[in-house]
Amino acid sequence: MKPYRPAILAICAVLASCGGGGGGTPAAPLAPAYGAQPVSCSTADQRSWLKAYMGDQYFWNENLRAPDESATTLDAYFRSLLFTPTDRFSYSQSTAKFTQFFTEGRRTGYGYSLAFADAAQTVMQVRFTEPLSPVGLAGLQRGDTIVSIDGFTPAQIATGSLANVDTEGVARVLVISDAGGAQRTFMVTSADYPLTPVLAVKILTAPNGARVGYLAYQEFIASSAKALGTAFDAFRAAGVTELVVDLRYNGGGSVTTARNLASLMGGANLDGQVFTGLRFNANNSASNANYLFTSSTATLPAAPLEGLSRVFVIASSATASASELLINSLKPFRTVVTIGSTTFGKPYGFVPREACGTTYSAVNFDSVNAPGGGGYRGGLPATCAASDDLGKALGDPAERRLAAALGYIATGACPAVAASADALRSGGASGPFFSSKEARVNPKISEAAFGEVSPPRMVAD
Repeated sequence: MKPYRPAILAICAVLASCGGGGGGTPAAPLAPAYGAQPVSCSTADQRSWLKAYMGDQYFWNENLRAPDESATTLDAYFRSLLFTPTDRFSYSQSTAKFTQFFTEGRRTGYGYSLAFADAAQTVMQVRFTEPLSPVGLAGLQRGDTIVSIDGFTPAQIATGSLANVDTEGVARVLVISDAGGAQRTFMVTSADYPLTPVLAVKILTAPNGARVGYLAYQEFIASSAKALGTAFDAFRAAGVTELVVDLRYNGGGSVTTARNLASLMGGANLDGQVFTGLRFNANNSASNANYLFTSSTATLPAAPLEGLSRVFVIASSATASASELLINSLKPFRTVVTIGSTTFGKPYGFVPREACGTTYSAVNFDSVNAPGGGGYRGGLPATCAASDDLGKALGDPAERRLAAALGYIATGACPAVAASADALRSGGASGPFFSSKEARVNPKISEAAFGEVSPPRMVAD
């Protein structure tokens, strides 16, 4: 495989926007043998173009299904082509929404994610809130219990009765109770809000006295660079000797940003080593490319943290795509201890393709680490099993998963943990794991979430 070199890549010439936003470009100069764009934006021309594109660029192009000519939308036509059930990842969305997320680092909606807190699925709690979103500004917090939203009960929310909202100005009424049992009712209005990819940064002390850096990271997007740099500067100044990166809700994003975070974690002696290799279908094997670790502060937002022989990653079945890539790619070079539950299982990624205002994220490549290890379609198993602890804030040393990481740091072994609620509800909630229309249902999810949760993304940029 050739190394990744942005200067030689030309795909942006035929894309309306490129994932990641910070000057990066997709890793493969795809040959537009099928035509750079549809002849016109008529339904017939878009379908013809899409079928040709998938036949050439789709990772499973040899298993492409016959299209459903009776499909009533382009998205339905696109989905009819997919190699299911193997492909539970590909989706389409408006180019405006794609650009909003990857380039602008923003989302439109309310800013909450919910999950059941009990195996019987009777108690629904807030999993996290985006700090600058409408609900974040209204004071909704992790651990608050949902009584109803717009009159819908938790059971109704879980079965999809509450409509997904991705436009501004839609009012929604929430009835919640806090940890003390006090109930309140408030109204929020959907809005365009900035994402906060770095949710928490802490300097903690493990039971054995070790200085521990803790980072809760939510989105692999270029706009996170400044906050990541600030976090690693703080870790260095505090003299941390252990690092816990919390990716339990991180559904992925930019390959370049994942490489940069891994480089910050791995230290300067990984400079020039292979972070990941992207492998395309047989038609496009000339596009196979390697991304390399770097220690350059011209590329990274801070100097790498040195001297870590191991890193801890908090993970769950919501940990997907670029998050799994980071774990898999660090393993050949560092001991990676994962705390939580098995990850989503997505070693694949996209070179998003725009046509007539729609961006298609069809699987274009799979990924491997330096020795060639990949193929983790069943997810990456946890070193230490520990269920989520919605009653405590992210970064609280007493939170079950973080406490397990701190215990391992002190003892070198997984702490004894009661039977995981995640395992009890394996195959779990009856509602979709992702709320957005383009996301596919994952029947293996054990930590089902409801609200504004992005589909698992890994974008070559």
